[in-house]
Amino acid sequence: MYDRIFAGTLLVLSGLVAWTAYHFDVPFQYEPLGPKAFPILLSATLAMCSIWLIIKPNPNSWHPTPQTLKKILSGLAVMVIYALAFRHAGFIVATTIVATAFSWLFGEKLVKAFLYGLCLSIISYFLLADALQLNVPIGTLFGES
Repeated sequence: MYDRIFAGTLLVLSGLVAWTAYHFDVPFQYEPLGPKAFPILLSATLAMCSIWLIIKPNPNSWHPTPQTLKKILSGLAVMVIYALAFRHAGFIVATTIVATAFSWLFGEKLVKAFLYGLCLSIISYFLLADALQLNVPIGTLFGES
């Protein structure tokens, strides 16, 4: 039952991703595929997997414990905060907070979780900004407008 609820939720989210990506306003200078292709392909893959899970769910009857539900809801709250804080706090600060929170939720000690989150965010920032040359926000906290 939980598999089908999860799959139905993901199917709705994949439709929202596809609808949003389809309405991107792209300047003509982009390559033929442009920035629309990846989200649309991702949403199509997600939709196919969701439909498969609705048709053929896992035969095991798993029921989440209250502790597991608390972790899932905490993770969802952390991701919402990440989305809201991303532009203002910047990539490094927001990603450090999220990686620390998820590491801590999965049982790591707080100091190790923070060090992991900090290393992950700094390395990811330089990979995205320098190696892939993507526009990654520094954040208005650090002077970027």
